[in-house]
Amino acid sequence: MKRRSFNFFRIWLIAIFSMVFFACSSNPSGDDVQQEDLTEENEEEENNNTDDLFLSGETTTDRLTDNEDRFYENKIPSTEVIANLNGNCSPQDSDLLSQQILDVSNSGGGIIRITAGTYCFTEVVLRSNIHLKIDTDVTIQPDLVGWPSGKNLRMFLVGEDFYVENVAITNSDEDNMDPSTWFKANIPEGDYGGVRFVEYGYVKNFKFSGMSLTDSYSKFSNIVLNLPSSENVDEISRQGVVKDIVMTGMHVGYGVVQMQSGKTVLYKNLDGEGGVTLRVETGAAATNQVNEISVDDVVGRDITSRNGDAAFNMSPHRVDQGRVDIERVVSINSTHAVQIAAGFIGNKPGLIENKGTFDSRSYIGDITVTGGEGAQVKGKDFKYFDCDDRRELILRCKNPDESSTPGHSIGAIRDNAAAAGGCTGPDNGCYEVVVGDIRKKNTDFEQEDFFIFPTNAIGGCPQVTVPSDGSCN
Repeated sequence: MKRRSFNFFRIWLIAIFSMVFFACSSNPSGDDVQQEDLTEENEEEENNNTDDLFLSGETTTDRLTDNEDRFYENKIPSTEVIANLNGNCSPQDSDLLSQQILDVSNSGGGIIRITAGTYCFTEVVLRSNIHLKIDTDVTIQPDLVGWPSGKNLRMFLVGEDFYVENVAITNSDEDNMDPSTWFKANIPEGDYGGVRFVEYGYVKNFKFSGMSLTDSYSKFSNIVLNLPSSENVDEISRQGVVKDIVMTGMHVGYGVVQMQSGKTVLYKNLDGEGGVTLRVETGAAATNQVNEISVDDVVGRDITSRNGDAAFNMSPHRVDQGRVDIERVVSINSTHAVQIAAGFIGNKPGLIENKGTFDSRSYIGDITVTGGEGAQVKGKDFKYFDCDDRRELILRCKNPDESSTPGHSIGAIRDNAAAAGGCTGPDNGCYEVVVGDIRKKNTDFEQEDFFIFPTNAIGGCPQVTVPSDGSCN
């Protein structure tokens, strides 16, 4: 990967020189300048904000295409029925919906529409040729009645125990990008382990879109692509679209989407507050038993992070994975915009002895990052703060997820997989990806560099003693 080592002084010097040059080149009297021309100049000046810091990245013509037709084709019959549910979080509704899905699927498939109300679902099983259309005035929550303490739960299962094809969960006004038309979901605090809104296993040709979800810093990402119960790497999600989603209150270790496996999947218009919005991280033990690609042809567009860890994270975990192509990444007051992690083996026994990489043709570009306070900072990133700020972070009270600390944005891209950061060779989990343009909207970052490598860590700070009574600031 080509790296351009700019510092703020050089960037501002260029900006000041440019401003002086254009000022001297302008019409000194301005008598022959029309009012409409002045308006155009003012608009152009606003569009070229000199506060922006721009790093021109690499360009490449070898890209993965993002046309939705390549990922999902609607093959579900248009016959529509209304879901036969009780509402008001009736504990019978999970079984009622699962049974109706089975009946409609056995009859050739169709649309099941969920109308206005509050519904609690757990372990609802989707089947082939079913489209759940959910009205905007619907709220969905997990059914916790009688659920064993500490046990993980899934609200919807797709392809867990058998093959599923042609399946969709969307808002009723499908493909409408206005969040006011999306259905609602809520993950409350509760005596359970982790919760996933939907988990995909052995499924082909699927779609999920049009949801606004409020979390309570629960464990697990809410949309998960994983191996099915067979743990067969050949039985994975293929050809899918996940788009038009906003989630708030996410745990730093999780986020909107976690992709353990899947091929030819498009992620589009995802917005997450907290955590990592799109995490392509293949750390599940079942995916690490053989060095066979479980992630490939992954495309992301318009991926946004707010007050979280990052918008996009890639981490191969023991397996030499395929290609990702991510564009239009936005990060606002998060720790980083993008995290590129080197492969590593970890301490789980009985798995392959290979650190893992991603295909070098992978691309991440058009990154816009705004720094500030409110990021979810993990302890492993404290090393990038100066000694005074680090001490304050160590003594500061944690966020509600109890795994991160409210803090300051560090930089645009954290990369420990590249040679520029001292990583050498695929045997050490090192790899390069193509990185395109990066724009910083301000200078409110802990470090001035666009790329944050392990070599950016600040050493020599004195040890900080945490109060024995566990008190914090």
